[in-house]
Amino acid sequence: MSKIKISKIIRTKRKNIALMITRDATLIVRAPMRTPLGYIEKLVEKKFAWIEKKMQEFEKRPKAVKKTFFEGEEFLHLGRKYKLKLTEGIKIELGENLELFFPRTFLWRARQRMSDWYKKQAQKAIFERTEIIASKLNLKYSSLKISNAKTNWGSCGPKNSLNFNWRLVMVPEKIIEYVIIHELIHIVEKNHSAKFWNKVAVVMPEYREAREWLRHNQGLVEFL
Repeated sequence: MSKIKISKIIRTKRKNIALMITRDATLIVRAPMRTPLGYIEKLVEKKFAWIEKKMQEFEKRPKAVKKTFFEGEEFLHLGRKYKLKLTEGIKIELGENLELFFPRTFLWRARQRMSDWYKKQAQKAIFERTEIIASKLNLKYSSLKISNAKTNWGSCGPKNSLNFNWRLVMVPEKIIEYVIIHELIHIVEKNHSAKFWNKVAVVMPEYREAREWLRHNQGLVEFL
């Protein structure tokens, strides 16, 4: 049995040890301040099978591929793949034949231009859906913003302010709806208790499939 490498040990004023496998299949250990290194290593050895299984799962997931903005390169929008077509136009547009028209004059700042376009698309897609779903559930939020979060798809603040990651606009509409419902339910249930998940299930019985889709495909939308 080969030894598993611990990438990082984070010591805080916590009471228990937590093992976390990151999206790049590395192991991070969160431990109480005075926990001996030997004790942590023995725990990792004891959990070898679980850690190895999780690492293999992460390694199989789609990885982010940095975009280079060449003709025909694929970009996601609401779960559909669009092929980049360089044009002499003045704005980024979606075509009817799954084409994404991108002005050549934008190439010198292509990443920034595409990110800005995605953020505007996200605002259109997410704001309207959130308002409709919140109305149906009779839930009220204090504010709604598109964020640039690196890890969270969405969040609900203590005062019921909602934030959604702009990269959501790349995923299928059903997945967007799941994230919106998830955060809206946090208005009445601030944690991830059984009560919280039961309320999510009432609105979206198939929420587990949507949650698993996000876990498995997160790498697909991390290229910008």
